Amino acid sequence: MIVATAGHVDHGKTTLVHALTGVRTDRLPEERRRGMTIEPGHAHLDLPTGRSVSLVDVPGHADFLRQAVAGLAAVDAVLLVIACDDGPRRQTHDHLALLDLLGVHRGAVVLNKADRVDAGRMATLQAEVDALLAGSPLQSAPRLMVSATTGQGLDGLRTLVDDWAASPPVTRPGARFRFAVDRAFRPPGLGTVVTGTVLSGAVRPGDAPVLSPDGTPVRVRSLQRHGQATDRAEAGERCALALAGVALEGLGRGQWLLHPDLHAPAARLDARLRLRPDAPRALDGAVPTRWRVYLGTAAVGARVLPLSPRRLVPGESGLVQLLLDAPVAALHGDRFVLHDTAAQALVGGGRVLDSEPPRRGRASDARLAELQALDHDDAAAALAGLLAARPQGVDPQAFARQRNLDPSALDDLRASQPIEAVATSHGPRWLHADRWRQLQRSLTDALDAWHAERPDSRGPSEAVLLKAVQDPAAQGQDRPLRLAALQAALAAGAIERDGFALRRPGHVARLAEADARLLAELHRVMAPMGLRPPPLGDLAALLQRPVPDTLQALQRLCDLGHLVQVARNRYFLPETVDALMAVARDTAASAPDGRFDAASFRDRSGVGRNLSIQLLEFFDRIGFTRYARERRTIR
Repeated sequence: MIVATAGHVDHGKTTLVHALTGVRTDRLPEERRRGMTIEPGHAHLDLPTGRSVSLVDVPGHADFLRQAVAGLAAVDAVLLVIACDDGPRRQTHDHLALLDLLGVHRGAVVLNKADRVDAGRMATLQAEVDALLAGSPLQSAPRLMVSATTGQGLDGLRTLVDDWAASPPVTRPGARFRFAVDRAFRPPGLGTVVTGTVLSGAVRPGDAPVLSPDGTPVRVRSLQRHGQATDRAEAGERCALALAGVALEGLGRGQWLLHPDLHAPAARLDARLRLRPDAPRALDGAVPTRWRVYLGTAAVGARVLPLSPRRLVPGESGLVQLLLDAPVAALHGDRFVLHDTAAQALVGGGRVLDSEPPRRGRASDARLAELQALDHDDAAAALAGLLAARPQGVDPQAFARQRNLDPSALDDLRASQPIEAVATSHGPRWLHADRWRQLQRSLTDALDAWHAERPDSRGPSEAVLLKAVQDPAAQGQDRPLRLAALQAALAAGAIERDGFALRRPGHVARLAEADARLLAELHRVMAPMGLRPPPLGDLAALLQRPVPDTLQALQRLCDLGHLVQVARNRYFLPETVDALMAVARDTAASAPDGRFDAASFRDRSGVGRNLSIQLLEFFDRIGFTRYARERRTIR
């Protein structure tokens, strides 16, 4: 468990920590020269029952806000220190606001320097503290009269902290390792060492986390907790890690050590933000707003864009997007605060909802519905909301990463809800089982309607059928799911392929007599020409029909699925196109990297350069091939 001392400068926080632990946390020469804490100091407190906690001494001067946030970012409880002779001062108010914004609601008020005041001053002080804490999470917190110099009240303070340690905050079981770095140095004989707090999971010697946001893999050589070597440190503990595989340069505050599966640096965060009632200005989408973001031990500039409401006034809470100047390692639920550097004011804070938001439609109704779902702390409730709000399905790996769920926790989550796991071209997706059944049913319903309206058609193409069942709210992002549903229907026999057309089993196109005769004549003329049927003009001559009449008839047969128009003047039988697609697959398979050019396809097919280019461009249009850097791959 980690407990912070917070409050105004010169109210005796460092002296209090020394009196409790015997450790001087003002380790820097400048701190001792100036008589104030500049960097968060750390000590461990041994308690009467044999338990121990880590103490963090937080800087109390206004100039060291970043250091204060870094010290408070991962604490479980706080001792808000107020000097009896001074009473609450500016940083007392600011630190109280910081604690609220960072979600640190467990604590006590330590009225220090009690030996310096009389009963009259103490009564006045209690009224001042009442006014300070009114409406805050610490309003009902215990108050202790102490003197760090005489020892008055310290035993009672130790007992209170011991009671806290007996019921530490519940950490997420199975969550993977996260460690917020607050300091890096190189002591003799140990190599590179980082200190910080384990936010989740555990770490052991030999583990191989990733340094984020850089992405550098490292190895933990050894670790210490409370100055003693140990073989394990877990969530809620401070420790020092000796690392291999990373240089000291560029390593320090603001970085994280993470389980490799959690490494996903983010320069764009969707979040819920609460502006302080005394924030210097409103947040307006029409006026660019730049503030400084403190998240974990990182500090980075950002543009802050309101999403809902579109204008956020002081004292209100709303959904925002943070566009960061540099990437950070953030996950769902991470707390942050915002500082207006121009006004030198703490303006608000909140928590991250999504560190992998879409780049488009950030304030659309569909996206706001997703953010409302993500606003749940409970993973099961958030997943249920997402399944209802996201027609393109939920990426389970991204959800697990955002929520820091290990595979077993993810499996339990899936088992708790009616979920269909669907393999798509973009990876696995989770859908509500009812939505999956409805999607498959919509495909067969669309085909039945097509056959009823167009009995002379073999059926729609894949692209036409998929477009008929798309969800407008998904803005095209549900195509992988629609394609997966079609593949499932084909595998189950509910839908069949007929050349380039799709049909229901048993459907036979009933062409008009004239069209049937023309189609038979086309087969007779084109089949002997193999993979290279004639262009429109030559085909019209072979059919002994005028070009305009031939063009009109061919277009009608294309619309009915009996022919395929490859280019402006090129019409192919579906089976011929199938054969040419097989040639393209063989050409790709013979290339070392699966990438082939037009010349390779020409040589293998024997259809000539110009027709090869027309065919390959047609393949690109229908999504069979992908063109990039003068080469194609099979999609």
